[in-house]
Amino acid sequence: MVYKKVLLKDIDERITDENISLRIYISERNESVSLRPGMLVCPGGGYSYCSPREAEIVAFRFLSEGFNCFVLNYSLNQKYPAPQADLAIAISYIRQHEEEFDLIPHSLSLVGFSAGAHLAGSYAYLYKELGESLNLDINLLKPFSLVLGYPVATTLLPTHGGSRDIITGGDPLLLEKLDIVKNVKENYPPTFIWTTKDDSVVPYTNSTLLDEALEKNHVPHEFILYESGWHGGSLVNRSCYQKENITEKMKDIRDWASLATDFIFNQLDKR
Repeated sequence: MVYKKVLLKDIDERITDENISLRIYISERNESVSLRPGMLVCPGGGYSYCSPREAEIVAFRFLSEGFNCFVLNYSLNQKYPAPQADLAIAISYIRQHEEEFDLIPHSLSLVGFSAGAHLAGSYAYLYKELGESLNLDINLLKPFSLVLGYPVATTLLPTHGGSRDIITGGDPLLLEKLDIVKNVKENYPPTFIWTTKDDSVVPYTNSTLLDEALEKNHVPHEFILYESGWHGGSLVNRSCYQKENITEKMKDIRDWASLATDFIFNQLDKR
């Protein structure tokens, strides 16, 4: 595996924060596979931190599923457009280096959790606006597909107040603009969603409402609602939690990454 870390300030001089970075994980080629689809991980953390449980270990999991992977540490405690702009710059950089990173052209998907899922999900309809404001090539910016884990999907209905307050700054116009459910259109990327019924941080209705919006707009999607599991479960294994924190019921959640992989490869095979 090839690994390197790139500071976004070295990509774009408008970024000065050295904590904003892109970690890159590229599998070595073998006799059967040379080019792979890309997966960019957006950790959660309420827009106030980037959770390690939803970062590198997730990249390793998708690396094993056949992707070349990236992890973004984005702007924290800043309202829109700061984190989404970081994501646009990172995606532009990855797409410009597809050959170097052994990527299938235009195959870069996003996987996000909680606030990171809001980042990915809102970016998916705001990328043109962001590209124009940043003077980036819009043709490079649309993600191929999305994987959203226990997402903050609405800013207008019951949701995670901390994420909403940071990314909108309390601006009523941004409350409307950053409500993913209200902004889904027919050209939204194919989307895989998963969450749990007893999530006590982000109401699972965020996901059911997003599922309904995707269905209404005929967007290819899949939604899995698990019975039991806490918010921030990530891979629900010993890489992120101690044994005593993982119940037998919660082990059922572990299949989400494989199911998401199947969903993305099915979408790739159709194009």
